[in-house]
Amino acid sequence: MRCFVKQRSKEADMNDDNEDLSKRHSWDAINHPLDGLLSDHELVRKLAATWRGSSDKEVRKQAAGQLLQAIHTHSRIEESVFYPRMRDADEAMIAHFEQEHLKVDDLVATLQGMSLDEPQADRLMSEMLDSVLRHIEQEEKEFFPKLESRDMAPVGLEMQSFEANLIHMQAQISDTGARR
Repeated sequence: MRCFVKQRSKEADMNDDNEDLSKRHSWDAINHPLDGLLSDHELVRKLAATWRGSSDKEVRKQAAGQLLQAIHTHSRIEESVFYPRMRDADEAMIAHFEQEHLKVDDLVATLQGMSLDEPQADRLMSEMLDSVLRHIEQEEKEFFPKLESRDMAPVGLEMQSFEANLIHMQAQISDTGARR
């Protein structure tokens, strides 16, 4: 019984973490889009800690699925809106981030295309998390400070709109698949 309670607590924590993602959808997130990105980063850190810290296969599998979804969505926003709009702040750093994203995007696609029970899934997930967590640190410590004096509301609005459209498209794809 104690194991079940402990597992339930971790699952509840992961669900609470997913609710943190919804904090992006506010006027504050539009005016301060870096806060939304930082919130995403924190969610990824928490889910990564859950995945790495659990020996329970179901908890790890659920955390992995949530990580893949969160990283996929976050990457699309950065690649499609944030990086193009912030390129003038440091073109070389943005190019470096885009290269890191290509590697992570490949790992995400590979992991999404396989059963997370497969033996190589843990190795690929660890590789992806190592890369993502290094990337997050670099963004937060080296790039975000360069943006402190900018009016970020226009890019924040664009990011919110892009994310809403992305979620809408994902829901339509999910609905179409459910009807088949």
